[in-house]
Amino acid sequence: MTDKLTAAMVANTLGINRRRDGDLREMVRALGMPWLNMPDDDKWCTAAQWALDHWAEYQAECNRRRDRPHIR
Repeated sequence: MTDKLTAAMVANTLGINRRRDGDLREMVRALGMPWLNMPDDDKWCTAAQWALDHWAEYQAECNRRRDRPHIR
């Protein structure tokens, strides 16, 4: 992923039904061991870390997509 992630890019990667404490923190912890990761795992880890750091923005994008599912 690029250095300039957006909420839309993260939602495309992670989906919209994520929980901060339910699975994103665990995902970042598990994918924090780069020697075990596949190439796409780094993309997931970066997106999950961005979502945790920008939680309100990510949730706003998820809510927008949930309310209007035909818009991606």
